Formats: sequence, C-alpha cells, structure tokens
Amino acid sequence: MRSLTGLRNRCLMGLMYEAGLRIREALALKPRDVVLEEKRVEVLRGKGHSPRTVYYRSDELSILLERWKERRPPGDYLFPVVKGAGKGGHLSPWAFRRTFRGYVERAGLDPGTVTPHVLRHTCATELLRRGVNLRVIQEALGHWQITTTQIYTHVVNEDVRSAMQRP
Repeated sequence: MRSLTGLRNRCLMGLMYEAGLRIREALALKPRDVVLEEKRVEVLRGKGHSPRTVYYRSDELSILLERWKERRPPGDYLFPVVKGAGKGGHLSPWAFRRTFRGYVERAGLDPGTVTPHVLRHTCATELLRRGVNLRVIQEALGHWQITTTQIYTHVVNEDVRSAMQRP
C-alpha cells in the first residue's frame, strides 16, 4: 500500500468481505476485537446489539491487518480517520461510502449497484456455493430470522439449474 489510508481501506474492505460484516459493525471494531492468530472477529456492537463471533479465512488479510495494527493512528477504533483534524477519531459510514464509491467508479463499475453492502452479500453467496449450511450463515451474518438469510439462496438455485441443465 502506498498510503496509510489505502492500507486502512484495504483492510476494512477485506474484513467486510471475508467476515460478512455490515459497514457499521466494521467501523465500530476496536483493535482488541480482531484476534489475528485465530482469524477471529468479535462483533460486539452489531445490528440489534447482539454480539457474535465471526472468522475470516485468508492469510493475506491477517498480514495486512497486522501491518495496519502496527501503523494505525492511536485511537479507540480499529479503522479510524487517518488524516486531518479528526485523525484517530471515528470514521463515519458516510465518509467510507464516499471513499468506496470512488473505488467503484475508478474500476468502471456502477456505484448505484456496487455498494459496501455488496461485500457482505458476496460473502454469504460464496459460503452457500461452498455448501455451508444456511443456519451457520445466518449466525455468521447476525440475522435474527432465517428468512433474511434465504434471500441469498436464489443465486445458488441458479447455479444448480445451470449445472443440472448443462449438456
């Protein structure tokens, strides 16, 4: 990463994608909430105030997070503001959405459809495609009702149809 902001954003997006975190959950994380040795994330300030434990899978993300933890500005949050007067303070979801939109536009994608929440959807869809039980995915995503998690099954159903109808 060429900049501290770039490293923070790479770690933040990686964790949202690999652990299926909501943007507010990721931005509320404290440094102690991510245990690198176990690839474990303690989501203590999630939607509905229900704590849960999730995991991420890549060694690359662990390496990036370790580097980030060493270089991040002091403050309460794992992913704080890194520049200006607010340095070390809470990064707002609005500010990160604006940054994310810039990445999406530079990639030539539609910012109307590619949002930070798509990272979470992608995580859930990939878990389903790997054969993970829907109930496990429900717990990982922090959904209260299984019906909320079931919205991801339509993508997998398309995979099944395509695979079974292939000549």
